[in-house]
Amino acid sequence: MRGKRIGSRALFRNGLIGAVLLSLAACAEAPVEKRPTLFWPEPPDPPKVTFVQNLTEPKDAGVKPSWFKKVINFLFGEGEAPHVIRPSGITVDEEGGVYIADTGLQVVHHFNQTLHQYQQYFRLPEPYGRLKNPIGVAVDASRRLYVADADLNRVFVFDTKGESVRVIGRNEEMHRISGIAIDRSRERLYIVDTMGHQVLIYTLSGEKKGTIGKRGTGDGELNYPTYATVDEAGRLYVSDSLNFRVQVFDPDGKFQSQIGSLGATLGQFSRPKGIAVDRANHLYVVDTLYDNVQIFNSSGELLLHFGKSGVEPGFFWLPSGIAIDREGRIYVADSYNQRVQVFQLLEGKDLSPGPQG
Repeated sequence: MRGKRIGSRALFRNGLIGAVLLSLAACAEAPVEKRPTLFWPEPPDPPKVTFVQNLTEPKDAGVKPSWFKKVINFLFGEGEAPHVIRPSGITVDEEGGVYIADTGLQVVHHFNQTLHQYQQYFRLPEPYGRLKNPIGVAVDASRRLYVADADLNRVFVFDTKGESVRVIGRNEEMHRISGIAIDRSRERLYIVDTMGHQVLIYTLSGEKKGTIGKRGTGDGELNYPTYATVDEAGRLYVSDSLNFRVQVFDPDGKFQSQIGSLGATLGQFSRPKGIAVDRANHLYVVDTLYDNVQIFNSSGELLLHFGKSGVEPGFFWLPSGIAIDREGRIYVADSYNQRVQVFQLLEGKDLSPGPQG
């Protein structure tokens, strides 16, 4: 009798697995999720930027689990897939990779939609153990990843396999760091020291070379700076957050100009944070409190803006970091909506100033 019971259970289990396989096969060709069609500026002005997608978990990079793993997950359960919780800094490489510093999950997510790959960076050598509060990210010409951790107050360098290979910084040099940027042609690493009201300059091997700025409101002075970026000419752009502006420095660290000021109209800022420069030297600035992205030319003239407060695609909730790849894709860390939104700068469109929707 007992043997019959065991045989019945085995038959039931095998039958259940077969049913699951059939069910999964039926779902294999499920339709692709429909994405909204959104453009900026709004009609009747010609569109220049469009919404593409959200990046939240590995499937957004085309990563698919195997059939066997799907069956096991269905039958026995498994934890949720890795998910973006609180994105901050973003950077990109030339291989289609997007790196997202996630202060909520305490990792850096690496999405590669070209190769359909997903990877995490978080393991550190002792005495650090793992990332605690990753905020800034940058990639050098060899695709080594640099991660600024605000709690550990260091920049950690990872190889392409996710192994930590170098630690940059000392306690006496840094107060509390945030964003970072790399000048590849000069092999410089710029580290924004928010609480120190300065930008630290290092070689990529970790040797300190100097500082830019001190606390104040004058030209070249900083008040709680947060993020930075470098253009192809080596100019450094610093988001001078509580001076409500972006400051521009030449490759020698000399003040050149400022963009923006405190105010509630377009072209002004309330809390500028993430910044990026595209191949045409347009400057993109994320305003965390206004929940938008503003685009300027090199003279500081407003060209375009997109985004507003909300949770739908194209809307933001306290956004922070931003990056732009060579294909004109714009990645925005929509921090409290737990996602990175991807937009596309439409090819051949002139970002000339004009009426904004």
